[in-house]
Amino acid sequence: MDAVRFLQQMIQIDSSNPPGNEDKISKLLAERCETAGIPYKITQIDAGRSNFEIRLKGEGDGKLVFCGHMDTVLPGEQPWMYSPFSGEIVEEKLYGRGASDMKSGLAAMYLAVEALFKERRKLSKEIVFLATAGEEVDSCGARTYLEGQAMENVEALVIGEPTNEKVVIGHKGALWIEIVTLGKTAHGSMPDKGINAVEWMSKVISMLDSLKKKWQISAEPLGESSLAVTKINGGVQTNVIPDRCSMSVDIRSVPPLSHRQLLTEIRNNLNELFSADEAPDFLVQLQLDRPAILTDESDRLIRLAIDLKKQHSVQGVSYYTDAAVLNPDSRIPTLIYGPGDEALAHQPNEYVDIRAYLRSFDFYKELAVKFSKEASTAL
Repeated sequence: MDAVRFLQQMIQIDSSNPPGNEDKISKLLAERCETAGIPYKITQIDAGRSNFEIRLKGEGDGKLVFCGHMDTVLPGEQPWMYSPFSGEIVEEKLYGRGASDMKSGLAAMYLAVEALFKERRKLSKEIVFLATAGEEVDSCGARTYLEGQAMENVEALVIGEPTNEKVVIGHKGALWIEIVTLGKTAHGSMPDKGINAVEWMSKVISMLDSLKKKWQISAEPLGESSLAVTKINGGVQTNVIPDRCSMSVDIRSVPPLSHRQLLTEIRNNLNELFSADEAPDFLVQLQLDRPAILTDESDRLIRLAIDLKKQHSVQGVSYYTDAAVLNPDSRIPTLIYGPGDEALAHQPNEYVDIRAYLRSFDFYKELAVKFSKEASTAL
């Protein structure tokens, strides 16, 4: 089947980030567009890295954007049953890195747009297919897209991340920071002669634990906010008092938590903690700031998705998407929907159910047609 072979080809391309190599996916998409006669645009970002875009003109104003990323995380060190770049098919499951997150969603969205072009559908809205680079690290593709053009006249945004075919109306925000304590070395047998950066970091962890409990809130459908210490590095060797310790913190937020206020409170607490005599210096560095995204379930895009899937409820997800860059204030109604299973993302033996993948192609195509017709009727 052509659709399955297309996804296999995409998975057989190693677009692990770093370094990304999204150009290889862009080339695959371009070759397919040239065969079908579809105009396309490749925007170069860096060596070996690019965005890919198709625009099917509508008869009226307004755009519906289908967006997905071309990069994946690295395969990891754990052994796989099947090669992560094989696209192996076993019992209706297609295996490989990116099968779930999110080359299956990307391929299905492309095929939907290709079908609309081949069928010469007359739609009132412009349909945009946007394949971005770098979502797994820094969203460089989404940021580059915004530099070239604003999201003006975009009436709806569809992100093909894995949702297990559930209708998802939002995701949590992500705030990543690094805290560094800068002490003073001394001989391990004379700890009082130094300032132990690692021991002071334990005080920081206690402070963050108190803030985590203070901040914790729950907001449906996104769930609970969270704060986790995810990485610590410090020390020189066993007999040396450490003069440096760094710690990474992953905060996942839900409305109405404000990242600016959270960061300000962390800084204020650190200033108070390190005001003591003989306290080390410290640094706070912002590593990533992605706002939460949330669309009202009464929005017509979400209503259409619910009707198409015959689902009675909507969901939220914990991971962030390119929507946090393209639509940071949630001004544009955003649907997150894909055939992949989010529980398999970034895991060894990642796969997608082929039947879910094929259903998603039909879903994206029908959503585009119905959204355009309903929007046209409402004018």
